[in-house]
Amino acid sequence: MRRLALALMLAASLDAPAMATQKDPSLDGLFDRLQTVTDPLQAQLLIQAIWETWTASGDPVLDALMARGLGQMQVRDLDGAVATFTALIDKAPDFAEAWNKRATVQWMRGDHEASVADIQKTVALEPRHFGAWSGLGMIFEEREQYEPAIRAYEECLRYNPYAEGLRAHIEDVKRKAARQKT
Repeated sequence: MRRLALALMLAASLDAPAMATQKDPSLDGLFDRLQTVTDPLQAQLLIQAIWETWTASGDPVLDALMARGLGQMQVRDLDGAVATFTALIDKAPDFAEAWNKRATVQWMRGDHEASVADIQKTVALEPRHFGAWSGLGMIFEEREQYEPAIRAYEECLRYNPYAEGLRAHIEDVKRKAARQKT
């Protein structure tokens, strides 16, 4: 019964506001609840609601570009996805999720420098963007820059304490960092 009540509460909070993205005032409540829930299913519903809010702009033109870019990512048309997300950023430079999606595509292309630059813009616009923090941690870890990776992963956990397996992974990265120092 508690799960049904939460699902109904989340559905009500997801009624499309005029403008979503990182500027949506409902995000504060979603993040607050994410810090206090104890049920993993409730946490996953909150995380999904946060992602949906970040991804929706409320503008049909921008949402169409987001959908096109996501489709291009799915079929691994990475050059097309970069072009689409760049067009989206040009139209809405303060749309954090557009920057985050382009960062993801840049990472998929192996262009870590471009990915890091886009992640930095993402977290400047939405400091709670746990997905961007996680991505930054992955890039630093791939570069064997373990201390910055740990800090990025810890930022991810700060905003999303339910990041699956991340606590254990941070411990692994700390061991790598310790070995690197010897």
